[in-house]
Amino acid sequence: MQANTLRLYRDSVVQRRNQISAVLWIAVMLACSWDSRSAAQSAAGDNFKALLQQGFELHQQADFAGAIPVLERARRLQPEDYFVNLLLGIDLLRTGKAKEAVPDLQLAARARPGEEFPEDYLGEAEAGLGNYALAVEAYVQAIKRGHSSEQSLEAWAGFALERFRALGEQLRTTQAGTAAATRLAGKTANPSSAPPCDASISSLERYMALRALSADRANTSVETAFKLSICYAEEAGKAAAQLQAATEDVAAVHKLRGDALLRLKGDAAGAEAEYRKALTIRSNDPALLERLAEAQLTADDPEGARASAQASLAVDPHRREALRTLASLAMNNRDYEQALPWLRQLAQESPGDRGVQVELSRALAQTGADKEAVSLLGPVLAAGYPDEKGALHGLLARALRKLGREAQATKADAEARRLSDAFQAKQAGDPPGSSDANQ
Repeated sequence: MQANTLRLYRDSVVQRRNQISAVLWIAVMLACSWDSRSAAQSAAGDNFKALLQQGFELHQQADFAGAIPVLERARRLQPEDYFVNLLLGIDLLRTGKAKEAVPDLQLAARARPGEEFPEDYLGEAEAGLGNYALAVEAYVQAIKRGHSSEQSLEAWAGFALERFRALGEQLRTTQAGTAAATRLAGKTANPSSAPPCDASISSLERYMALRALSADRANTSVETAFKLSICYAEEAGKAAAQLQAATEDVAAVHKLRGDALLRLKGDAAGAEAEYRKALTIRSNDPALLERLAEAQLTADDPEGARASAQASLAVDPHRREALRTLASLAMNNRDYEQALPWLRQLAQESPGDRGVQVELSRALAQTGADKEAVSLLGPVLAAGYPDEKGALHGLLARALRKLGREAQATKADAEARRLSDAFQAKQAGDPPGSSDANQ
């Protein structure tokens, strides 16, 4: 590829990350590179070029699912081609097939060791699978390869802030975790009072994943999630400072400010204002619209949140936070039938998100799909998902009983009572908020 084409390609992706237009720009830049090919091509080469052209036409129609089989045919002709593997990985990712995307993105990363883009998308794929340590390593590698480029910093900051949000949700599933989350909110509102991050983020992620099934998993999870949250907040702050000092992309700065206000400070109104400023520059940007929807939901504007989330999905039907917002709205209204398609899609596209699987199980149980609810909820609870009050085990028991599986229902009921009794005893005997994370 000619140097000018590669420069334009890089600039376009930096300015349009996570948008359909990024893929369109890649297609245009590749079309430019084809013009520089020799006229004397082999039949296989001609076929490869035709398949790429066909695939890019599907890209231009945002038909990523339709592009995948075409690109797969092209790759069979040139298996090591950087761009066909990169774009195939991106399209698989955009259609909710993160697991299938990983090998293609890894191959693209090996094909061009100096390119940041495969690592950037690899981080996104691994995060969607719940492989957070691998996601961290991919994003860090993208920053190294890109020499702290705008795209790599924006991607890393965005991941760190999203992980901060998810860890906060995880903490609030237990009494001790809620106390830690309250303390964490105070620290992030006043960063100078926060302790420094004194551990490797990827190591902490691996430790928490390994300890998920330990007998002391509740205390371990709270302590490690608290430490990770501090580290992610610190890293997001560093990346934001670098990005604001160097970027010419004003919309990206507004988005990042909004993310920090929403994730770190809980300032939904301030975040909404920042997202709206960004949207005046990037109208109909699905990433901005889904963030706006989240801010509106947090600010108790359900109708505004619904409209923004639907607008985001109209541009890109695979925006996870927009799907999450619509699912939350439906679940809050106890409209479980409406919530099901959103939750099913989220569960398919984020197979590592156990919180989504729990919500899907709840909706399934409420709509009479007890067998499917049990098939989801049982393994999630067995894997250590927090159920401090025993409510989820109670739900599992009721679903099992409806299926006539009385022995298993009795066992789940007993566990629900044990957890409930332990919670009540702890409330009666422990001072509120006592936990190692509050020391």
